[in-house]
Amino acid sequence: MIDRQTWKLIQRYVTGNANAEEQRQLNIWLDQHPDNSKMVQEIKKIWKMTPEEDFDINVEGAWEQFQEQRMKKVGMHAVDHTARKPYDNMLYIFRVAAVILVTLFTGYLMQQFTADNSSDETVAEFPVMENMETGYGEKARVSFSDGTEVTLNSASSVRFPQKFNGSKREIYLDGEAYFKVAHDSNRPFIVHTQDARVQVLGTEFNIRGWAQDPSVEVVVRDGKVSVNSSELEKSEDVILTKGYSTNVRRGENPLPPQKVDIRNNILWLSGGFHFDNKPLNQVITDIERRFNVQVSVASTELLEVPYTGTFQYAELDEILSVIASSMDIGYRRDGSKVEFD
Repeated sequence: MIDRQTWKLIQRYVTGNANAEEQRQLNIWLDQHPDNSKMVQEIKKIWKMTPEEDFDINVEGAWEQFQEQRMKKVGMHAVDHTARKPYDNMLYIFRVAAVILVTLFTGYLMQQFTADNSSDETVAEFPVMENMETGYGEKARVSFSDGTEVTLNSASSVRFPQKFNGSKREIYLDGEAYFKVAHDSNRPFIVHTQDARVQVLGTEFNIRGWAQDPSVEVVVRDGKVSVNSSELEKSEDVILTKGYSTNVRRGENPLPPQKVDIRNNILWLSGGFHFDNKPLNQVITDIERRFNVQVSVASTELLEVPYTGTFQYAELDEILSVIASSMDIGYRRDGSKVEFD
């Protein structure tokens, strides 16, 4: 039996709001039994397919109801499932789960709102969230309802409401994106990543921060932004202006502003690359994301060797050739597989 405090920790973790201490407490519980981790990961997958505003209430009761409803749904479609591949089965179940969870959570919220506002005729309005994702080798552009324009780099995703309501404009980023934020002095624009929180009124800036990366980098091309840690309850704010950047490492305050050449940081928009003393393993990760290839090295010692180089625009083979030559190593390419040796 899971106690209410543990459900609260699960809820905060899944919705990305758990602080360092809550994460530590949850990890202790997850290590107690493999089924604990399996259940939380399943909830997290379902969460990614549902609006966050609909998830932040009675996760314990909704999960129990969902389990019952899912079994009924699976039973009703048993004949169809026999013809599905294992991956399609799981995808189908999660889609069913998303529908059930949205219904359960939205119904609960509406019930609570009605009970608390029985004398008020105002109807609660919950944002409908959308998700834009890019695969390896892809880029995409999306415009929000307020006029903000976003360019999404390869292997990245952004979650945003169909329409911004209320006093803030909040979106959620995993990966790298360039923002041209429409100015609205009454509603700050806030970007949430796993490690950082960036707030602006209207400006142009770049955020680089995949969930698997150790830090988030923010660079301002025009205007002014405020950056703090999303994991610290009392994080220091760092103010960035045109031509300055900061890095936010997981669980730490942002580094002081540093003057940078903004052109290098946004070369990816025009198909270029800039590596500034970056370990080869990070260079490889960027190449894999951009060109949708798999890169390996014969010697793992090469992975930590720093590399510096700028490519205004180049094809994959040219980049590989320059890197190999400058590091005095060789490389072989067979279709989408590359090996440095």
